[in-house]
Amino acid sequence: MKYLLLLLFSLTVICNAQEYKLAGEPIQGSVMVGTGENISEVYLDGEPVQVDKNGRFVIGLDRDEKGPKTLKIIFKDGSVKTEKLTVKKRKYKIQRLKVKSRYVNPPAEEMERIERESEIMKKARKKIGLVDSMMFDDGFIMPVEGGRITSLFGSQRILNGVPKKPHNGIDIGGVGRGAPVKAAADGIVVLAGKNFYFNGNFVLIDHGLGLNSIYLHLDKLYVTDGQKVKKGDVIGEVGSTGRSTGPHLHWGVQWYSKRIDPMSVLNLTLN
Repeated sequence: MKYLLLLLFSLTVICNAQEYKLAGEPIQGSVMVGTGENISEVYLDGEPVQVDKNGRFVIGLDRDEKGPKTLKIIFKDGSVKTEKLTVKKRKYKIQRLKVKSRYVNPPAEEMERIERESEIMKKARKKIGLVDSMMFDDGFIMPVEGGRITSLFGSQRILNGVPKKPHNGIDIGGVGRGAPVKAAADGIVVLAGKNFYFNGNFVLIDHGLGLNSIYLHLDKLYVTDGQKVKKGDVIGEVGSTGRSTGPHLHWGVQWYSKRIDPMSVLNLTLN
């Protein structure tokens, strides 16, 4: 009897060791964080997902993500678990804005500059994923205190009557030029860009496991490429540089190239 109880206890420990948890919901534009013991590999629809040494991983669902998605987890003992994620659809608003015409139809003399800046951004984004640990395990905060959200994630933008790409972040206004902008979570500055045509002054931060955030239209920059930042560190000031209708912060979040609603990371429960 003693040995039978010991065997049952051992089997329980083994079974429990092959469990995992997912924080977040499978909704378009959302991020989910998985944790588990003895995880060896993770796949989403057959594509490998980065796993840190503590068995944590991130799944991002794009603004227009279609489902269902198949999550496959392989444990170190060779056992496999699969889960179907039914992706819930969201409805997005249409937003009409008036901006300077040169930001809707850029003049020919600016095209070389725009293309050059686009290449800089592409090279910077290729570095996303090099941080193989979850630096944001202390969670996310709103990068501007006391502001109000003036534009929602995912809105279909119509600028001067011309349909443009959907809004890939949220706009935070109502605080005025010069208000401090803080890092929403721990991370490493991939690019601190100055005076880009559309972005103005901005900061791109890698938070690890593919999750990254960007802060646009800054008046001033207080960080440099490669700098480590902690959640709450001031990285710049609210401004109106680039394609902007007035002082505000555009805050965007992505999982690699998947467009994520910043409110999704604010609502994550990681512990």
